[in-house]
Amino acid sequence: MRAILRWLVAFCAALASLLIISGTAAAEGSSALTVTVQQLSPASDNLTMVARLTPAAVGQKVTFFVDSQEFSGHSWMAVGSASTNSSGDATYTYTPTWTGTTEFGAAIGSGDSIAAPTAVESFQVLKDPPGVPQSAIEYPRPMGSTGGVLVKTLLGIVAIVWILLLGSLLLVIRRMPRLAGAGESGHKGGR
Repeated sequence: MRAILRWLVAFCAALASLLIISGTAAAEGSSALTVTVQQLSPASDNLTMVARLTPAAVGQKVTFFVDSQEFSGHSWMAVGSASTNSSGDATYTYTPTWTGTTEFGAAIGSGDSIAAPTAVESFQVLKDPPGVPQSAIEYPRPMGSTGGVLVKTLLGIVAIVWILLLGSLLLVIRRMPRLAGAGESGHKGGR
């Protein structure tokens, strides 16, 4: 009787895990998110980010991200959100503050619960107002590599301060017996 019960429990567990795995695969395969980025117009610095959910679903909240390369690392920064329309498209207008190749992304959900995008696209950000040559206005990311240098400099300063403090403490500890001996002999000689 116990053998039949064990076999039945094992069979049910295997069947349940098979159903969960196939249900997860069907859910993942049922909707896909893609993101595209394009410049709003040749005279504008604004970019349009469009996230497309297929099959289309109305009212799904989509959070848009930009890969921030500031302060010695790459991390996704949520820049805004929009809801999908009847076509499954969520549109967000973004104004970049730097030029160069940048990663943009989108994910279904709110920025509080989503830390990274599920769909990513790379886009070459250009700033070229009419009549001005590209080389005159293009500038690199602000403080692109400054973060790493700044962190290493601050850690170096902290290390130097600790070495000086520990060296001073060691010097005081080492001279204490001499100072104690000199204080006693000077004190005895004064009597």
